Amino acid sequence: MPDHISFQPSNPDAKPIKQQLLEAEARSWIRRGYRTPERLEQLQAMLKEKKRSESNILTLVDEMRRQWKRRAEWLQPGDGS
Repeated sequence: MPDHISFQPSNPDAKPIKQQLLEAEARSWIRRGYRTPERLEQLQAMLKEKKRSESNILTLVDEMRRQWKRRAEWLQPGDGS
């Protein structure tokens, strides 16, 4: 029996699960109102208190910026955004 099982999506162009989770988390924070520089500073401070690494926080912030640029693709009417 193998030591690990690797999941192979049926769509070869599918994004890795880790990237999908990062994108979902970024969109979630944006939907919660972390859209201004002040709120972003609050989010970063909160994540530091929760012991997230600096590189992890920076990766999330970069992804939030990417998701903000393409928000028309994932925003749904009536979601409060």
